[in-house]
Amino acid sequence: MKTIVLFWLLVEINLQWQIRIVKAQHFTNTPPSDYYHRKSLADCPSRFYANRDRYNTKFVYSGERAFRGEFQHMAAVGWTTAKGVEYLCGGTLIAPKFVLTAAHCSINSDGKQPDTVRLGDTDLSSTEDDEFAQQIKIRTFKKHPQYRPSQKYFDIALIELEESAKNSEAVCSACLWLEKKVPSETLNAVGFGALGFAEKLSPTLQKAKLAVFNNSHCSDRIPSGSRSLPRGLLEEQFCAGGGTMDTCEGDSGGPIQTERPDADHSEGPLIVGVVLFGTPCTEGSTGVYTRVVSYRDWIQNETNKSFSYLDCVRNSECFHRKIVTIGISYPPTLPVFRVTLHWFESGYSQYHCGATLIDYRFAITSASCVSAHSLLPGYIMSTLSQEKIAVENVYIHPEYRNGDRPENDIALVKLAMYLIAEKELLPACLWRDSEIKEQSGKLYYAADTREFWIRDPSQLNNRQQLTIESNLTDNGRCTDPLQQRRNLLCSSNKITLIPSVCQMEYGGPISNIATNRFLPYLYGVVSNLSTGCGEDLVGTRIDPHIGWLESIVLDHTHDRLIFTP
Repeated sequence: MKTIVLFWLLVEINLQWQIRIVKAQHFTNTPPSDYYHRKSLADCPSRFYANRDRYNTKFVYSGERAFRGEFQHMAAVGWTTAKGVEYLCGGTLIAPKFVLTAAHCSINSDGKQPDTVRLGDTDLSSTEDDEFAQQIKIRTFKKHPQYRPSQKYFDIALIELEESAKNSEAVCSACLWLEKKVPSETLNAVGFGALGFAEKLSPTLQKAKLAVFNNSHCSDRIPSGSRSLPRGLLEEQFCAGGGTMDTCEGDSGGPIQTERPDADHSEGPLIVGVVLFGTPCTEGSTGVYTRVVSYRDWIQNETNKSFSYLDCVRNSECFHRKIVTIGISYPPTLPVFRVTLHWFESGYSQYHCGATLIDYRFAITSASCVSAHSLLPGYIMSTLSQEKIAVENVYIHPEYRNGDRPENDIALVKLAMYLIAEKELLPACLWRDSEIKEQSGKLYYAADTREFWIRDPSQLNNRQQLTIESNLTDNGRCTDPLQQRRNLLCSSNKITLIPSVCQMEYGGPISNIATNRFLPYLYGVVSNLSTGCGEDLVGTRIDPHIGWLESIVLDHTHDRLIFTP
């Protein structure tokens, strides 16, 4: 798949009410070799993001990286060889024992049939998702009875698995789009296909947004009369493209889909088509897809399963897992720089305070968070891996006064260990401009909520870390004259949530990504002047305090005075 730029949304991680202490995975007792030679925090982009592919932040012309939990129904269809398994096609898990794919995926170039399917893996070249992956042998490969290899019609097939796939956070079955008309919205295509014409297949799962084209456009792009397409495109097919993105070699058999909410605001995938073929996947290319609804009866007969919306949604774990709330960012995207403050070694933090990693061993938070209680925070916890790291020192801004001077409401937390900056947990860079000037007009801030599970009330005690999208107004300036004078950061936020379920994570990040460089930037920390998730966002700007921050972070000669309540 190919794309130029796709917008970045922050990560969502579920946290249980009782937290298990996890052995450090992203921290070490040994500092980096050049740790004591660092002169400025301004080197953050080159220091931590010079090779973004290494950190799974793939924003390139050839597609956007998809991660665990986004497409739990995605299947990789493979052929076992002497060198290992080659995954040459994609597919969609539509029932515990059935994968939907293309008929032309029935044999490889050697004339051999596929023998295995891999589910729940988003990186076929590493062990990243192996604990979530399921490798299942193929029992039968059932092509549509009217399919002929010499032509591109009736190109749809079902793979029957030797054993049923098990539902998990990485694997679940999708539903089918049952309307004759293709959805009007942009569709998502997913696969492990090549990242461009004549390139190798991608080891990581890629996603692309495509628009459906009308018949005349399809006819212009896909000429009829050839031996393989003598009647042109039929009603059972449709075509789509994205201008600068498309499906490519190796994506065959995979899904093109939409996501639609249920009546209870849960959301799940509806498979509209199966990837078939297209023009060479360069700029302006067009892909052709089998229209799934045209083969609904055949699919139901072969699987002995009803695919009505009611039956499928009722039984699909994919719909049970995603709760849709307007303004909340769900796609899990790395790197992660957000951590939470904890006062004790075990249990959940009842104070709802967050922080942001800005260095190997420093995180920034609000002074009001660390000074409002009888004890200082003793730990930070990574929202990515739930590992807890002890806090060594806490530094309060010297001009902060409890209950006053909110423009100085920041503090630094020094960790007892050093971040291993070679994984998906990375520091955020500091925005060094007194004005925001973010063209996307969006900011994201941290919130904490008890998730409302309609189908499973027993989960009401689960807490969820959310990143909520807020609309940047007046370039981040506050409308209140007093707040303007205090050099705070303001942004509008009018999301609608069930009352009282969402709480601001004070001290957490207010951030965005520089859309021309794909770097995460920290603009401010959430202030306790923000009254709620549905109200205007108020934060303490970072830019005026960079000098103070660097004087602490980069001074390795001695420790600063520690705040004591």
